[in-house]
Amino acid sequence: MTSNSIKAVSLVTLTVQNSLLTVVLHYSRTSTEPSKVYSAASAVLLNEILKLCISFLISLNASVREQREHAYDPLPEDDLEEGKEGKERRDESSDVDEQDGRTLRRVKKALKQIRSEVFSYDCWKLAVPAALYVVQNNLQFVAASNLDVPTFQITYNLKILTTAVFSVLMLKKQLGGKKWVALVLLAVGVAVVQLSSSKPDVASNASHEMDQLKGLVAVFTACMTSGLAGVYFEMVLKGSKASIWTRNIQLSIFSFIPAALPIVLPRIQYAFAADPTLAPPPPVFAHFGFWAWAVVMCQVLGGLVTALVIKYADNLLKGFATSLSIVLSFLSGVVLFNFQVTWMFVLGTSFVVYATVLYSQPQ
Repeated sequence: MTSNSIKAVSLVTLTVQNSLLTVVLHYSRTSTEPSKVYSAASAVLLNEILKLCISFLISLNASVREQREHAYDPLPEDDLEEGKEGKERRDESSDVDEQDGRTLRRVKKALKQIRSEVFSYDCWKLAVPAALYVVQNNLQFVAASNLDVPTFQITYNLKILTTAVFSVLMLKKQLGGKKWVALVLLAVGVAVVQLSSSKPDVASNASHEMDQLKGLVAVFTACMTSGLAGVYFEMVLKGSKASIWTRNIQLSIFSFIPAALPIVLPRIQYAFAADPTLAPPPPVFAHFGFWAWAVVMCQVLGGLVTALVIKYADNLLKGFATSLSIVLSFLSGVVLFNFQVTWMFVLGTSFVVYATVLYSQPQ
């Protein structure tokens, strides 16, 4: 597959994934009673485990393939010392064994290379963005549980603004006038959306009461952590020769502790509690049904596709993909959740879509 094909497929997949994740995440959190909703912390932890496994396999495969295509793999010393007469007497089974031996040596070499890259002297720097991403992922569940699909998707694009601000402060980036105009339009568009008089569908959320203020605080905080984590991650990547898959492995490893804390701490508290009436914490994957797995798989897919987009696509195409996902989420909210559209909401959405495209254009 050519790079252009990979670019097209990754952008289309990212667009669909962004829209689908918002819809599935909202539905999975609001379609059942609060007492029967799966644990967000368990979903985040499972997401990191799956991303670690997939990134490891991709990195291992890439390393083995690189050895096979670009490096000469010499025979062992015993084979080199064999004479011509001995080589002629090799049968088919010995040739297969020789090939298996070469493959095994390549795998061992690839594992050694991955280990040295993952546990490099500066790997600890990934602990900061890893913890921030865990906080962001957990806040997404809170926001999606308390906001309708269009409002959540549009407001979450404020991460473009926070990323730009942190880039100026931490990376000393210079933004042109066009980008500052785009950021102002983005902020105005989100403000107009919040001031609109749209109301969520009461019938579709009869078993779940949504707190809009709580959802807005969660999504604003998620935008802050997303911007800070993204800029910090960019600082770490500068001058680094490690692949994006190696960095994904490091992020997942350092995410284990902050992701596991909300699961482990209640169990420790229960184990040492003096109150015998204290109820035990539910199982880690309690109420983890189809929609919970759908959310996790969408998040894993998003993390992997984002890595491909970073490698093969430019900012302009990513901006179009983000804008299209906003439109798709807006339409999904109207069709699936009977979202009540107002002219102010349409105006604010238009501002956000235009600002996203404008900000993605080259200076």
